[in-house]
Amino acid sequence: MSANEVPIIHAATESRDFEEVRDLITRRYVDHIPMLDGSGHDFEFRSRMISAGGLIIDRPRYLARMSFRTEPFPTFLTSSVLSGRYSVATGRLHGQASAGEVILYPPGAALDLVLDRSDQYILQLPMEAVNRAAGRLGVKPGDLSFDGVTPINAAAGRRWADTVVYLIRMLTVPGETAIHPLMLSTLIETAAATAVTVFPNTSMTMDYVAGPHPTAPAVVRRAIDYVEAHAADPITLEDIAAAAGVGVRTLQAGFRRYLDTTPIGYLFRVRLDHAHYALQAADPTVETVATIAHRWGFTHLGRFSARYRSTFGRRPSETLRS
Repeated sequence: MSANEVPIIHAATESRDFEEVRDLITRRYVDHIPMLDGSGHDFEFRSRMISAGGLIIDRPRYLARMSFRTEPFPTFLTSSVLSGRYSVATGRLHGQASAGEVILYPPGAALDLVLDRSDQYILQLPMEAVNRAAGRLGVKPGDLSFDGVTPINAAAGRRWADTVVYLIRMLTVPGETAIHPLMLSTLIETAAATAVTVFPNTSMTMDYVAGPHPTAPAVVRRAIDYVEAHAADPITLEDIAAAAGVGVRTLQAGFRRYLDTTPIGYLFRVRLDHAHYALQAADPTVETVATIAHRWGFTHLGRFSARYRSTFGRRPSETLRS
């Protein structure tokens, strides 16, 4: 190894000691509170880790069902699940992954993790590299945030899994115990660039404007399509945000910016339009204003009538009789 190369470090661990494993994970990642489901007689932990500078790939295997409550992670981490099941939750963000799927640990947030006899690859990158990748897409420092813990689609998930395999291959070349800094930097930057194209985040915009939660028109379009398809159903703001693939605050910011309304305001307008068309087409001897209003989610007839008159310039009963 030459003086300017970065050593490639390998570490292997096997333990049935719960406290020993807790201390190891705290040193390797972040402080946490682990909880073991069951008696613990079957508990076993195995790990094979490889690292070079800030690029770390760990393969931890828990032969038990475990849950964790963690402190916020200062680095960017993902889990590529090889077997078992894994779930991640923090506030409004939550998701799960099984064999062949990947999941993100949202950076800077305390997490609740649950794993069931899982075998996985955990990839850890410096957050600075991910911020730089987002910066090349126009996101200012400090504005990057993630709005989901699973990839934007199945193809993106496969792309991330392929990236992890590529990084492992590059760090496990037979006979090599070090890597040139330029090559290491390239690997990290490549992984970071892939990350911001795979996991939902604020860099995914066609027309970025600085702020806490910029939103792409595509996100708003997905929300609109969902509202149009489910206007007669008892959907919530959270349902619309989930369908759009972003958080509630991000969706609200997008609707304010592009439509000058809120997602719920847009939903009410769509429902009002449907009620208007239904009143125009209805037989007044068969249907009433109340039945049509209720059909489209308006449970308070007085407020429906006032909103209808403000929008269409006449009372709903006049439309029904015309």
